Order: sequence, then structure tokens, then C-alpha cells
Amino acid sequence: MGILMWIVFGAIVGFIADYIDSSVHLSWVERVVVGVVGAVVGGTLASLFTTGSLNITAAAGFDLVSIILAVVGALVALFVWKRVVRQKTVV
Repeated sequence: MGILMWIVFGAIVGFIADYIDSSVHLSWVERVVVGVVGAVVGGTLASLFTTGSLNITAAAGFDLVSIILAVVGALVALFVWKRVVRQKTVV
């Protein structure tokens, strides 16, 4: 995918993840970043589960399966991010 498609894909995935996890309120830039990170995390998790090896990869394209994988990855990334931010504020 080209850079413009990554931005559009990240915005869509970030919006869906922000809608699902309502405890976090993200700006548009943060949604795009979360969506792109989610695509990488989701693609890597899918690669790990299907091949058994840890290959850093992103979602393959702009289809329903890739969007679902990226949303799952974005939710995982948001979960980890919330834990790191909460731990920093506690210390």
C-alpha cells in the first residue's frame, strides 16, 4: 500500500478501535498512528498464529480480514499503551 492508503487505512482502523474502546479519546493523528500500529501488530499476530514464527509484518491489503486484524492489533496496542501510561502516573 502507498503512504496515502496507509493513512486512510490507519484512520479507519483507529476510528473503529477508538469507538470500541471508549475509555480512550484520541485525536485524528493519534487514530492514524494507532491504526497503522494496529496493522503491524495484527499482521504480526496473524503471522505468529498461522506460521508459528514471529515475522514482523503488516496487514496485507485493504480488505475486511485486514481491517479486522488491524482493529484487533490496535486494541492490543491501546491496552498496552494504557498500562504503560497508568504505570508511569502511579510511580
